[in-house]
Amino acid sequence: MKKQLNVILTATVSIMASLIISGAAHAVVFADGGASLQKILNDITVAPASKNSSIDVNTDQLGLDSNWRVGGSGGSYNQIIIELSGNAGINTLGIYDVTNPLNMVTLYTGAQSAGAQKLLTFANDGSVLINFADTGVDFAGNAFGYFLNTGVHIFYSDPDLNADAVDHMVAYQGQGVDVIDLPATLPGVWGGNEYIMAWEDQFGGGDANYSDLVLITESVYPMPEPSMLALLGVGFFGFIGSRRQKRI
Repeated sequence: MKKQLNVILTATVSIMASLIISGAAHAVVFADGGASLQKILNDITVAPASKNSSIDVNTDQLGLDSNWRVGGSGGSYNQIIIELSGNAGINTLGIYDVTNPLNMVTLYTGAQSAGAQKLLTFANDGSVLINFADTGVDFAGNAFGYFLNTGVHIFYSDPDLNADAVDHMVAYQGQGVDVIDLPATLPGVWGGNEYIMAWEDQFGGGDANYSDLVLITESVYPMPEPSMLALLGVGFFGFIGSRRQKRI
């Protein structure tokens, strides 16, 4: 029976590993080799090496960045780092309910640019609040994705929802190493609960430099893929079954 348990656990771990590898394999490919976005990260880095981010935009991409949850505080602070798009005056950025992608809340309008800040909060009843003001929109919970609306197309953090099947957002997690200097705040350490998200706003990928709109958000964490959770459930019930057999 112990041997069966080991087989189940080994299989579950193997499946998990393959999913993680699969998630990492979905990394975006930059048309410019990542030069534009790398310069943005380098430019906001002041220590330990000025103008030299420890993050490599090609190899340090977050594997799973489609769906997110707010942390235990219930709120998430956001700040636009830079917006270089020719559509800067049109693009809007916000969040959508993962259970209903048509249920959306705008965080930033086209009139807002580098340094603009917003606080996203989910109330007990699912109400979405921006800077403590109720938007009048309710989500099913605090699970959400990000969207970029160009006025012509809406691109989602979940590429499966995009009409062109292109991943329009790439994300990076702070490692507690770099000190960054953002437009509207004093320099501070880019911590593990902070993510920089960079967007490409052209249908089909455009110039694929992912520097059209770049923002940082904190007190959020990425959700694992549903398939991963399902497989974890299979592994768990397999474990329970083996325990029951042992008792019999």
